[in-house]
Amino acid sequence: MLVASRNRHVVVMTWRVVGARLDAVTITDQQIRPDAAGDRAGATFRGTGARSDAVRDVLTVAPGIAPFGIALGIVIASSSMGDAAGLVGAPLVYGGSAQLTATTMFQQGAGLLAVVGSALTVNARLLLYSASLAHRFTAQPRWFRLAAPHFIIDQTYLSALGRPNHDGRRFRSYWLWLGFGVMAVWSVAVGIGVLIGPRLPSLPHLALAGIALFVGMLMPRVRNRPSVAAAITAGVVAPLAAVLVPSTGVVVGTVAGMLAGTAAGRGGSR
Repeated sequence: MLVASRNRHVVVMTWRVVGARLDAVTITDQQIRPDAAGDRAGATFRGTGARSDAVRDVLTVAPGIAPFGIALGIVIASSSMGDAAGLVGAPLVYGGSAQLTATTMFQQGAGLLAVVGSALTVNARLLLYSASLAHRFTAQPRWFRLAAPHFIIDQTYLSALGRPNHDGRRFRSYWLWLGFGVMAVWSVAVGIGVLIGPRLPSLPHLALAGIALFVGMLMPRVRNRPSVAAAITAGVVAPLAAVLVPSTGVVVGTVAGMLAGTAAGRGGSR
C-alpha cells in the first residue's frame, strides 16, 4: 500500500510538472504573439460583417434590378437572336442597358460593328466608376484585379460607395459576395422574362424595358425627397416622350428627373 501511495504521488507530481510546462509554453507563445488569436477572430468577424453587408445591399438593389431583367428577357424572347444567346449574355455582358441596346439594334438589322460600338458607348460610364474604385483594387491580388472589375455596374458601384470602411481582404469578400449576388438576381430575372415572354399578349416590350431601366438605375438612390421626385418624374416623362419620339425617351426622362430633383432639393432647403 505504501508503494502504491508513493507511485500515485509520483504520478500526480509528474502531471503537475507537465501541466506547468504546458502553461509556460502557452504563456510564452501568447507573449510572442499576443494578438494572434484576436487577429484570427477579428478577421473572421470582419469577413462575416462584409458578407452580411453585401447580402443586405443585394436585397436593397434587387427590387430595382428584377423588373428590368424580366423586361429584357421579354425583349429577348420576342427577338430573333435566340433565347440561349440572351441567357448567356446576362452574366457575360452584365450590363442591362448595353444588352438592351445590342438586342434592339440586332433586331433592327444593324451590323456587328455598330452593335458592339453602341454597347461600348452605353457602358462608357463604367470607366468612370472603375477610376473611382481604383484605390480599393490596387493592393488586391492579381486574380482579383483582373476578374473582379467585371462586377462593376451602376448598382454595385453605388453600393460600394456606401461602404467606405471596407478595404483589403474585407473589401474583397464584400465585393465578391455583392457581385455574384447581383449577378444571380439579374440572371434569374432575365431567365424569367425569357420564359414568360412567349406566353404574354402583344406588349410594347421596348417601352417597358425603358421604364424598367430607369427603375433599376434609380432604385439604389431613392432615399430622400429630391431623389423620390426625380425618380417619379423620370418614370412618368420617359415613356410619354418615347411615345412621341421613340429615340428621345431616356434622354428626356433623365433631364426631367434631374430638374425635378434639383427643384425639390431647393424647396426643402428653404
